[in-house]
Amino acid sequence: MKKKENAVKILLLELGKGGYHIFFNLKVNGKSCRFLIDTGASSSVIDKGYFEKNFGKKNLTTIKEGTHGLHSSTAESHFGKIKELQIGKRKINNYKVAAIDLSHVNQLYANLKRPKISGILGSDLMVKYKMVIDYGDSKIVLP
Repeated sequence: MKKKENAVKILLLELGKGGYHIFFNLKVNGKSCRFLIDTGASSSVIDKGYFEKNFGKKNLTTIKEGTHGLHSSTAESHFGKIKELQIGKRKINNYKVAAIDLSHVNQLYANLKRPKISGILGSDLMVKYKMVIDYGDSKIVLP
């Protein structure tokens, strides 16, 4: 009997002429939310405001160590533990994630009349779980 493929539908949206962003839905601690797929991001992150609202500010740890991204830099970092991150049928338990302010990204999407995101799926999880983006069939495949 053939094993059923574990795949999640992606949404490819054009932002400007010939530039695209890739989105998909996943579950964080049982709550459905939208993430941006960013193969150039070294780590997956969750929006700090989203984490605080849904899982409590007290569940974040703050350390005096900066984080740096393509468009932002901070003097301190925030981390939280996601009990269960579910991408399709794949469940990732007790995932330690950086929580960063993604309001600048969500402001851009609001200006473009696009839905906001709750986080970014980076290359850390994509490499670890050997995910493949299938642009032709608009899905991300998890072996």
